[in-house]
Amino acid sequence: MSKYREFNMKTIMVATDFSDASYGARTYARQLALRFSAKVLLVHVIEDPAQTGVEDQEIPLSQRIDLAEDQLQKMVAALHFDNVRCAMTVRVGNVRDTVVELIKERDADLLIIGTRSKDRKPGDRLGSIAEKLLRGMPCPVLTVGKYVRQDSFERTHPRTVLFPTDFSDVSQKALTYTECLTRHLAGHLCLLHVDETEAEMTLPAGHQANFKKLVDGMQDPGLVTECVTRNGHPAEVIAAVSMEKWADFVVMGVHGSDELGKSHKYGIAYDVIRSVRCPVFTLFITSRDVANESRPGHSDVPTSPSALMPKSA
Repeated sequence: MSKYREFNMKTIMVATDFSDASYGARTYARQLALRFSAKVLLVHVIEDPAQTGVEDQEIPLSQRIDLAEDQLQKMVAALHFDNVRCAMTVRVGNVRDTVVELIKERDADLLIIGTRSKDRKPGDRLGSIAEKLLRGMPCPVLTVGKYVRQDSFERTHPRTVLFPTDFSDVSQKALTYTECLTRHLAGHLCLLHVDETEAEMTLPAGHQANFKKLVDGMQDPGLVTECVTRNGHPAEVIAAVSMEKWADFVVMGVHGSDELGKSHKYGIAYDVIRSVRCPVFTLFITSRDVANESRPGHSDVPTSPSALMPKSA
């Protein structure tokens, strides 16, 4: 099995709309930048009135750009005060397309976004912009809910990373990214499998062989401190286990279709992000990526490997 390239965290992009929900995203960007000696790129995208068909008569586009640059300058100054290298950019255009373009242009290793998340029912929207930015990004996405804890880097004991898996080949490949992240965070890893099909009395030992296969494929199996099997709805179980284990991060992915319009593929991811009280790394991989990696002699690997959710995702 081909290995993913070494974990990278050199450029962190933060997409901000200046709302309260985006505050946590900036906080985690600062913490990660200091942790990994990374550069932060603050991005604000203004929807082009010519494309949306909605003209803002009160504030001309040129003035909106100036106002956005002023706000970003204040954020840059605050990050510089904390010894974080950073830059800023304001773009006009479609939000998702522009962010994808910037990720590729600046070779970003991570996109961080903030979103509202508290006390919303399953099926409710995260917010139209957040949903757009979770679909098929060319790099991992760290989503920080408005009400998540802000202390993941302040605790004295090792960080806990929760990794939901369905035991697929792609999940085993994806674990490489999660393993590297956990190691760089000086943390430990909890593997979780959610079984929707078997009876409530399913014994955790029933999946020991599957867990063993995942762990045996790791470079540092000692990072895994626990392998957990639970029955129930995936999003609800993941949220519950993240609280039970006091997880600092959840790393998850989507069995993604290459067709971004199939938003139901992201339903579990949305529900998890909405429910948990810690930041969530969402990683996307397509069936084309899997096929490419399985070709004999194929050495190119995707920038963003994905930990897999249960197949209903």
